[in-house]
Amino acid sequence: MTVALAPPRDLLDRPVSLREEPVQPPKRSWDEGRLEGAVSFGLPFTVYLVAAVLLAFKYHSFPEDAVSRMANGFYVLYSGDPHLASIGFVWNPLQSVADAVVLTFNHIWPALASHDMAGSLVSVAAMAGAVYQLDASLREWRCPVPARVVLTLTFALNPMILYYGANGMSEGLYLFTLMASTRYLLRWTRQGDLHSLVYSASALGLCYLARNEAVGAAFLAVPVVFAVSYVRELRGSEDDDHSTGRRERIGTAVADAFIFGLPTIVAAVGWATTSFVITGQPFAQFTSIYGNSSQESFLAHKNLHARLTYEIHALGGLAPTLIVVVVVALVVGYRRRNVASLVPLAVIGGALLFDVGGYLTNTIENFLRYFITAIPLCVVLVGSLFDRSTHRPAREPRTVRPFTKYWSTWTLGVAATLLSAVLLLPSVFTTAEAMANPAVGVQESSLLGPVFHRHLSAGDRAVDASYPDIQAISAYLSGLKLPNGSVVVDNFTSCVPDVITNIEQPKLFVIPNDRDFQRVLADPLTFHAHYILEADPTSAPITAVNIAYPTLWASGAGFTKLFHQIAAKGDCPEFRLFRVFTHPSEVNTAR
Repeated sequence: MTVALAPPRDLLDRPVSLREEPVQPPKRSWDEGRLEGAVSFGLPFTVYLVAAVLLAFKYHSFPEDAVSRMANGFYVLYSGDPHLASIGFVWNPLQSVADAVVLTFNHIWPALASHDMAGSLVSVAAMAGAVYQLDASLREWRCPVPARVVLTLTFALNPMILYYGANGMSEGLYLFTLMASTRYLLRWTRQGDLHSLVYSASALGLCYLARNEAVGAAFLAVPVVFAVSYVRELRGSEDDDHSTGRRERIGTAVADAFIFGLPTIVAAVGWATTSFVITGQPFAQFTSIYGNSSQESFLAHKNLHARLTYEIHALGGLAPTLIVVVVVALVVGYRRRNVASLVPLAVIGGALLFDVGGYLTNTIENFLRYFITAIPLCVVLVGSLFDRSTHRPAREPRTVRPFTKYWSTWTLGVAATLLSAVLLLPSVFTTAEAMANPAVGVQESSLLGPVFHRHLSAGDRAVDASYPDIQAISAYLSGLKLPNGSVVVDNFTSCVPDVITNIEQPKLFVIPNDRDFQRVLADPLTFHAHYILEADPTSAPITAVNIAYPTLWASGAGFTKLFHQIAAKGDCPEFRLFRVFTHPSEVNTAR
């Protein structure tokens, strides 16, 4: 059997609705569309940028994972061994690659690295792009303008979206690619055009390069693509009074599903293959000493009941009306014979279910940000209630007075706006409450404490002291005036990436991202490395240094002497700088 890669031209315009012909939204002027698109991107971009500048320069608030991702891009350009593989394989690479592009201008503005403005600029642009994709989806649905404004604003100004649009984390790229994939897949279900299917598939493939959750999205969305394509072929054969064989219909549906799933498969296989060739591990994010399997083993996990309770609180805070919205969207979609609600449930909901399952199985930590997709899922599903793109407007007799026509439109707009506000505005307040609750917003409450608390707690003061401590460590090491490659350190440890991206001499360090790290660690003196910087092993139980020399921290391992001790301060652990005076092999031989 020969499978066509695309449906015949005469089938491309068939509707997703099982009963009615689709009607394209009325074309607006180029200037009108351009203005709305510019506003829906420009305003969030400005708000997020202001927030990013305040977090970086006024409050010195830098999430550890954001700095680590930015640092991976930094190593590609400025480490002692700059090469592309320095990007690392523990995290998906898209955020670090995007950061690296911005970091090419670090010599002009050093704050791109020292204050993680590179990561912040990427998250600002990406999250503003996610807002734009939401607004574009609502416009293509012909959602009433007042409701569209409410829906877009409740998403853009949600505290989690605002914070993660400004702090340099990967959530911005994650949500942008998910929203883009959702938008174009919705367009494909209406129009059946191959271009939209390819755009959606490509966005989801990029999403995998940002976050593993894209696997969950693809797992649910591929069957939806297959089903929609099959039903379209079936309805098309009935409408055209000719019979299309079941095998041909299945063949077309398989081809569409394959086209949609292929970019994600290529991204996953390509990244795994690259990781295997370079590190010997196809999924280093799970199996390396820095991956989840190793690091999560040291965490005190809660029992199943406690994990379920946490997820209920997390999802209830981010999207308190989510269950109601899902049920209503499915009922409305069924009555309209419209699959508009199935697409966001598959793409965005699939990503959310991936993390829900991940936390239930103890493979991720109890971080509120893992459930952030509940916010756009709820907003898009509410928007689907006002989808008018697949319904032909009733023809009015010429005798109908214009006032009646505008009254009907105005009534619909008011009703949609009020319903949107009732369903979504509570989430703005419950999200803020969840972020401020240390039992739910574990990271957010800690990092934002110094920003919002008038009277700082001990934890707030510790967070507030972290950046000055990083600067002090960088200044001390710079003051030693050591040659490049003199200090061996594992950059997985907290605050080490911050030190490397703050110091004026980043080539001072030999880190695991360097190709010669293992050789230098095994015999530092031979490769002209005279110091080893180690953090308190209780803060990072598994690092290359304490695996190679488990007694280094306590006794110097017989081939080093303690040179300098840096007390723990803020979120940074205690560090000890050891001076190497002999070869480790000589100590082993003597023993």
